[in-house]
Amino acid sequence: MNLEIEHQNFSNGLRCCTSCAVRVKSGQLRQPEALGISAELKSKGYALLCVGFPSSDLEVETQDEDEVYWLQFGRYFARGPIERDDYALELAMGDE
Repeated sequence: MNLEIEHQNFSNGLRCCTSCAVRVKSGQLRQPEALGISAELKSKGYALLCVGFPSSDLEVETQDEDEVYWLQFGRYFARGPIERDDYALELAMGDE
């Protein structure tokens, strides 16, 4: 099956937002420009599809974007993960 990945430009074009993160279950995916995935996470099978080039058939498992983002960048946040505030989100989106 061929899939086309439409990348949302959440990262200002840097391709480091982890919105397309997957875990490669089988096959090979070359990703030289995957800034959102450290060498450590790559070695554990994580990948970004927006900058990946398959070199074989692939089987991938989608990942929770927030979880991957935390694994990649969480150590830089002193207070831990940010709690989601649905009420604030509704206000920001203009829902009443």
